[in-house]
Amino acid sequence: MIERRAEPRLCLPDVTGRILIDEHRTVLCIVSDRSPSGIKITLPSTDDVPDAFILTVDGTGETLVCRAAWRKDDQIGCIADALVTEWRPRPTLRRQPVLA
Repeated sequence: MIERRAEPRLCLPDVTGRILIDEHRTVLCIVSDRSPSGIKITLPSTDDVPDAFILTVDGTGETLVCRAAWRKDDQIGCIADALVTEWRPRPTLRRQPVLA
């Protein structure tokens, strides 16, 4: 088989994630491998996943805007266009009591 990837991919040990289908639905998935620009996702079915979607990666806490490059029945190869940080909830800062 001829290797067509521009960058080497790192195989991941079944990192879970979620794909945002629309504002009300998400699909659980497994991030199988990844490179700086591409990700392979395994999920039960790719039928409901749009061509552009948001992927959250549980292991790293990343939120990525992705575009599907190829599809199989249970896998999607996608290009990560952007890392989204402003949508993630920010930790609340709590004031420490001042001891007199």
